[in-house]
Amino acid sequence: MVVLITGCRSGFGLLGAVSLAREGHTVYAGLRDLATAGNLLEASQSLPGPGKVIPVQLDVTREEERRAVVDHILSETGELDALVNNAGVVLGGFLEQVSEAELRKVFEVNVFGLWALTQACLPALRAAGAAGRLATVVNISSMSGLMGLPGVGVYAGSKWALEGMSEAWRHELKPFGVRVVLIEPGPYRTDIWGRNRHISVPDVGPDDPYLDARRRMEEMIDKTVGKRAGDPQEVVDRIVSLLADPRPALRYPMGPLVRVRLFLYRFLPFRLVEAIIGRVLRG
Repeated sequence: MVVLITGCRSGFGLLGAVSLAREGHTVYAGLRDLATAGNLLEASQSLPGPGKVIPVQLDVTREEERRAVVDHILSETGELDALVNNAGVVLGGFLEQVSEAELRKVFEVNVFGLWALTQACLPALRAAGAAGRLATVVNISSMSGLMGLPGVGVYAGSKWALEGMSEAWRHELKPFGVRVVLIEPGPYRTDIWGRNRHISVPDVGPDDPYLDARRRMEEMIDKTVGKRAGDPQEVVDRIVSLLADPRPALRYPMGPLVRVRLFLYRFLPFRLVEAIIGRVLRG
């Protein structure tokens, strides 16, 4: 199987590239900056069997790089069986205070770039489906795509958009033998909540109306990620199994807090959910 994964510098992307190659697949591992391939190359040394990891330059927001990577894969292998859309960015901040530039950057990566890369890959994926292979698009969403929490509204908005697009894609691509799957992780120990975590902090000084709420939200995120976040290999193992599953489901919520959040989302009246979250914000 030939697989393209985005966002492979660390986290799900790096682990996923190595784990899929270990299963014998040829993995093209996208990196926004190819100069950061060191960890990926080190982790993929001495792989058993025929599987291999091939780092490729891929910033999903750049049209020329999206087109070039698809052309490169097809020129080398003649086929593409799976796309794992993992690249993403997180922006923390209250919606009133987030700048338009920050909002656009998140959506450029998490929504528009993902859509455009998938669009570029679909002719090859349809061909794989027509040939009877297990053609698959795996979109890494988030529990934030199911439940919008204060302080991460921009990120949640981008993931809600991805959820809707993925569900529509599921219906649109099924006749062509292309399966679309959503992975919805809660907090895991990856760089998206560390090195890749960005906080919008407006220059409003001590009169900032969200100052206390921001502090409480950041403390809660740090506490959750630091003490209760899951092992990212769990998500990677699910991705590996899904690519071999002839009948995958659409959604796979995952993570140590997933049951609590799904219960809140599905079974409690919104007024009660609102009261619980409000209590957290007030401290």
